Amino acid sequence: MNGAVGGRDADPGRNGAAQRPAGRRGPFVIGPGEVGRRLAAALEAAGTGPRLVRRDAGWEAALDPLDPAPRIVAVREEDLGEAWARFDAPLHGRLVLVQNGFLEGRIGAPGELAEASRGLIWFTAKGGFFRELMPSLFFGRAAGALAAALARGGLAARLVPDAVEFRRELVLKGVWNALVGLPLAVHGVDLATYRSAFAAELAELADESCRAASAEYGVAVDADEALARFAATTGELGWVRGGTRALPFRNGAIARFGRRHGVPTPVTDRLLRAAGCAPEAA
Repeated sequence: MNGAVGGRDADPGRNGAAQRPAGRRGPFVIGPGEVGRRLAAALEAAGTGPRLVRRDAGWEAALDPLDPAPRIVAVREEDLGEAWARFDAPLHGRLVLVQNGFLEGRIGAPGELAEASRGLIWFTAKGGFFRELMPSLFFGRAAGALAAALARGGLAARLVPDAVEFRRELVLKGVWNALVGLPLAVHGVDLATYRSAFAAELAELADESCRAASAEYGVAVDADEALARFAATTGELGWVRGGTRALPFRNGAIARFGRRHGVPTPVTDRLLRAAGCAPEAA
């Protein structure tokens, strides 16, 4: 299987495959929203010829099992199940999932998700505002070529070759999401106000989130490390207001992990209830 970004089509003289028309043959970007557009722009700048797939266009080529190009799935977490279901199992190894939420246990059958490459997006793109907070991180068989192409196109990105290291980074990003979304929405404040006025809650939420997610992923990430990452990456985001989108993949996942591993998550549970979401059902 060829996971190279912009890989060539197979030779029809050897395998009988029909000749495809000339045109773009680079990676597919599925879901060209705020994140997808930024990824596609970097790939375009790198000369890979990305192909955009929208809800109602571009799927025929993306589902072609003879096309070796990676499929970068940049839809929102709540839409990922629908997108995942479109791909037969042989194509799972060509998918690169760039959702920042905790996907395990929510997407696909047990073990299926491990076939896909993963990305953790560390930039913020909201309308005209764009900031790279740190290099975005990629892991899996299609990750190296993709990270290199994004970097050539001007987007900070790097490969994480080690599975344990990537699981640690996944926990750090998941905890980051748990801190900048739900609590701000519940209290009706921006991030700068939350950091100053709710510092004790912030520390408690980081601690229980790290313990629950670390238990789930079999790694050790403590609150000091998570809060240091949070401080290092949110300096220009004091205006962010948070939200309650994708809770089953974020704070709701923290509550599930806590129940599964016997880790109390009282702050998470209280915030979820305040947002109208029962922790037991998240």
